[in-house]
Amino acid sequence: MAYQALSRKYRPQKFSQVIGQDFVVKTLKNAIKLNRISHAYIFAGSRGIGKTTIARILTKVLNCKNPQDFEPCNECENCIQINKGAFPDLYEIDAASNRGIDDIRNIKENINYAPVKGNYKVYIIDEAHMLTREAFNALLKTLEEPPPRNIFILATTELHKIPETIKSRCQIFLFKPPTINQIKDYLRKILENENIPYEEEALNIIAQASEGGVRDSASLLDQAITFSEGKLTTKAVEQMLGIIPTNILNEVVENLHNLKAEEVIKTIENLDREGYDLNLFFKQLISKFEEILIDIATRKETNFNIDTVIYIQNILTRAYIEARNFINPKPIYNLNIAKLKYINNLKSISEVIDKGIDKTVEKQKINQEINQVETKPEEKFNLQAVLTKIAKEEPVIGHLIKKINIEEKEDRFIFHLDETTDLIKEKLDKIQTYFPKKIEIIYKKEEKKEKKKKEERDEAVSKILNLFPGSKIIKEDR
Repeated sequence: MAYQALSRKYRPQKFSQVIGQDFVVKTLKNAIKLNRISHAYIFAGSRGIGKTTIARILTKVLNCKNPQDFEPCNECENCIQINKGAFPDLYEIDAASNRGIDDIRNIKENINYAPVKGNYKVYIIDEAHMLTREAFNALLKTLEEPPPRNIFILATTELHKIPETIKSRCQIFLFKPPTINQIKDYLRKILENENIPYEEEALNIIAQASEGGVRDSASLLDQAITFSEGKLTTKAVEQMLGIIPTNILNEVVENLHNLKAEEVIKTIENLDREGYDLNLFFKQLISKFEEILIDIATRKETNFNIDTVIYIQNILTRAYIEARNFINPKPIYNLNIAKLKYINNLKSISEVIDKGIDKTVEKQKINQEINQVETKPEEKFNLQAVLTKIAKEEPVIGHLIKKINIEEKEDRFIFHLDETTDLIKEKLDKIQTYFPKKIEIIYKKEEKKEKKKKEERDEAVSKILNLFPGSKIIKEDR
């Protein structure tokens, strides 16, 4: 009998076997229970986390002859044919290679016919974002008004590439990567079913290397079992994946925290000479220091200093971003590690915060002093001192201004001019710079007229007051 890969052999066949997609499973089971099956779904998420697997399970449940608790029986003829990929009412289309308008036209012609054996005809379009614009346009009308008993499931790793007109016609399910522990439990069950001895740390390494992909984790496990000759060991997995051994990694972490840049650079040189992937090495270091930061944040017992850890994490991250696109990343990594020597010149977070507070307090004090200065009453204006200053700095103006009668009011200075001082008007802009209030010019002729008007007004007012005994003047306009 031909060997079957673990990823295929242990592919979930029921909703209850799906890993890490509880929301999707619960929603679909409720839809079946309430008979609210949509005509179109979009399953979006990263690779290998169960999009097409759940699409197949949904197809089985809808066409199963003996469903049990909204799960497929996997024993009836329809379930068996779906598992074998031979069910006539299930159409699986790879949009990466069948992406044109002609492929969609074939689907449109097919949907007009009733299901051959099952209750529903299901079209699973994998990598749906690869369809051409014309193909999407051809699919629009079908998704808007589909014939009964037809269901479309579009699986994609790049939801943003699906047109909005398509998304608006579908129910969208966002698949999330399972946790490390969920993947480890899945791998552990496989090893126990296969009767293969294993080391727990080896499982942890594979789960992390899979980066959330369940299918990837099963494929890596399959490869590791073969490499380690039937026994899954940590050493074998590290060698297979090119991962830095745990003891070396821990030693480097300790040297980094103790700021031993020379020792870390020596380790980088040795690892590069032995053929290890330095990008992967720094990725491991970043993950390790991330774990340390989480331990500090959750107040777990640790010997690490938070200021040092944050500084090192910044160096590692910057180095990884700079070096990962270089053919030879070693010089970039060595250069960044050398920066560890200068950490003693840096101030701790608490010192920076305290200094910031001190500066704020000092600034507040300065502002208070400024406000106090600003709120001090103005000194009394000394006209004679100003005239002396003008005479010293502007002799011509000083000579003219001495002849002027200057009267100070609350909001202005009044210059009383006559024919002999009329020239002062030409220098008014210059004179204004010496006076804190606006200057107003009044000629003595106008004053005489104004005086006459005032006398006439006073005479008229007196007559009115005599007509109305007891009355008084509240306000007198000028």
